[in-house]
This record gives sequence, C-alpha cells and structure tokens, in this order.
Amino acid sequence: MTPPQGEPRRSQNLAIWEGMLAILFINWSTGMVMTGYALWLGAPPAALAILGALPMVGQMAAPVALFIRGGRRELSANLSVFGRGLLLLALFIPLMPEPWRVPALLCIAAISQFILAPVSVLWTSWMADLVPEQVRGRYFGFRNGVLGLVGTLGNLAAGGLIDAVGKPWGFLLVLLAAVVAGVGATFILRRQHEPPSQSDPPRLAELIHPLFDRRFRGYLGFVGLFLGAVSVGGPFVFPLFLEHARMSFTQLGLWTLIASACGLVLSPLWGRLADRIGHWTVLLISSGVAALVLPPLWLAGGPGQLGTIWLAAVCDAFAWGGINTALTNVALQSSPPRQRGLYLAWYWMAYALGGLLGSLLGGYLGSLHAQTGLPSPYHLPIAVSMLLRTLAVAYLGWRIRRNRTHTEEPS
Repeated sequence: MTPPQGEPRRSQNLAIWEGMLAILFINWSTGMVMTGYALWLGAPPAALAILGALPMVGQMAAPVALFIRGGRRELSANLSVFGRGLLLLALFIPLMPEPWRVPALLCIAAISQFILAPVSVLWTSWMADLVPEQVRGRYFGFRNGVLGLVGTLGNLAAGGLIDAVGKPWGFLLVLLAAVVAGVGATFILRRQHEPPSQSDPPRLAELIHPLFDRRFRGYLGFVGLFLGAVSVGGPFVFPLFLEHARMSFTQLGLWTLIASACGLVLSPLWGRLADRIGHWTVLLISSGVAALVLPPLWLAGGPGQLGTIWLAAVCDAFAWGGINTALTNVALQSSPPRQRGLYLAWYWMAYALGGLLGSLLGGYLGSLHAQTGLPSPYHLPIAVSMLLRTLAVAYLGWRIRRNRTHTEEPS
C-alpha cells in the first residue's frame, strides 16, 4: 500500500496533536484529580496505593494485543473509545451507598485500564514503524515535552476548577471533560497512516523467546524493579502534598505546571542527548535522579514549608524527561523488527508486574502508620520507595557495565 503524500511526517505531527488530547484524559482520569476524588470518597492508604498503581498493573493485559487480529489503527481507536468512555460510570459513584463508593471507583478504573492495556503494544509498534530509529530520541523527547506542558496546563485548570466549584462537583466536571478529550483523541488517531506490518499470533514456543535474550532479560529485571519501586511510594506523593503539606488543588496544579514547563525544555534535550550517547546511559542518569533526589525533597516539605516541594517540581521534570524518553526506546532497540510486538508485550508485563507488587507493598506500608509514629501514612512508603529505586539504579549500572564487557555497547 502506497502511503499518503507527505508521510510519515504528517502522521508524526498528527500523533502530537492526538497525544495532547490523550494526555488530558490520562491526567484528568488519574493523578491528582483521581487521587483527590478518591480521598473525598474516603479512600484509605491501601486503596490509594492500588488506584495509583492501576495504570501499571493494567498492563498485565498488554500481551492480549498479540492475539487480536486486525489493523493496529482500528484496534487502538476502538479499544481507546471503549476504555476511556467507561469512566463515565465514575460520575455516578456519589449516588451509591457510602461503603460501595471506593470499591466501585477501583473496579471502574481497573476495568478501564485493562481494556486500554493492549493499546500500549499496538500503538508503540505502530509508532516504531512511523518514526525512524535514528530520530526517535529527538521526536519522542519533543513530543513528551509538549504533552507534559499540555497535561500540566490541564492539571492547573482542573485544580482551579475544583477549588472554585467545590467537591464533588469539581471532580465530576473534570472527569467528564477527561472522557470527552480521550474519545476526541481517537478521531485524530484514525487519520494517521498505518504502515503495513506482518504479525501473526505467536506460537506457544515463541512466547518465551525474548527471555533467552540475555541483554533484554536484564532490562526486564530493571523495568520490574524500578517501576515496582516507583509504585511503592509514587501513589502517595500527591496525598502527601495535599494532606501533610496542606497544598490546595490550585497549588498542586501550579506544581505540575512548573514540572511540565521545565519538561518542555528538558525532554527534547534528553532526546537529542539520547541520540548521541544512547538511551541506556540517559536512563541510568535520569533514574538516578528519580531515586536519590526526588524522595528526599518530597519528605522534607511540610505545612508552610513548601520550598523543597517546589524544587522537586524542577527535578521531577529533569528525571522523568529522561526516563520517559529512554524507557520505551530501549525496549524498541532491543527487539528484532519481526518480533517487536512480542518483545514489547514482555516489556509491558514487567512494567505491570512491578507495579502490582510495588502497590501491594506500598499499601501495606501505608497501613502501618499507627505503629510508626511518622507524620503521615505516606512517609514510610516513600522512604522505602527511595531505597528500592536506588537498588534498581545500581542494578542498571551493573547491567550496563556487564553489557560493555561482553562487547555489546548499549546504544
């Protein structure tokens, strides 16, 4: 099939516009908005841990993409409409009896994430065919920076609306806008060109083939350990800001705006740097910042003492600008083109398994607040998260050195 005139640049540009609406859905249906909604509904620390980890845990369903027949574009669009539209049910939770509210929210969010999970494999494989490998770093670095800024402006608007309208109506209006933006993104998705691909459902013997790839197997270990460590404390960061540091939703929106404004500058720089020094090295540096710098800054803040929390917004952009640029690109570089979907499925499985185990540990640690005497239920999970992140970064450094001693220079 001959691609339309101007491809692949036209579809690369459309992917940025589509991503702008998609990131509004993601930010408004997760993150500070969903966390605030869950707190209003009375969610305990264990429920907050599960809710925060669901975007990761949902990726357990990502391998389903390998067995679905059909074009990547149509499948991605159809699954996205269904999974995103399902969140409309969350608008009716305040009408339920109080004991049902938090379980209902978790159930709706979980089903939505599991429906959306195969899109990760389908879309990533599709974009790998659209964006040449030699420019993936700068393209995704720029795209991530733009999406980060748009998402944060959305967070700032959402925070202002919630503070102005009050609860729960502010939450409900933002969730409704999230669904509208998410479904709207699929109309742009359908206009993108899909390069032809040859991908048959893998045979059972082929499913475990990526695990025999030593280098990729080591990478999966880092993905599971690091993202598991993130899931231990990550879901408690915004609750820490809101309940311990006493930030308003407007201040929280401003925090995310600072992070994304910095990310707009830093993410493209990370992308260009990755094209020069390699995604493995970028991943090592940026994950080191996420492990050793961010958690202490969060924990040092408190009521009327927000200086380190504001500084954390800048460091957050520095860390995740590199991580988001490099994490998936390392998986793409590690996968043979004909087995890309299979390798990506294992990548998302490691992502999901780490998120599941991390959220369980984080929820348990949060429940120990009465025995610890710490200022909030969120301090212990974040402190343990810092320790586990550091172990993951040390493991990644060891893997990189080992790859180099085997004359397999990471790139």
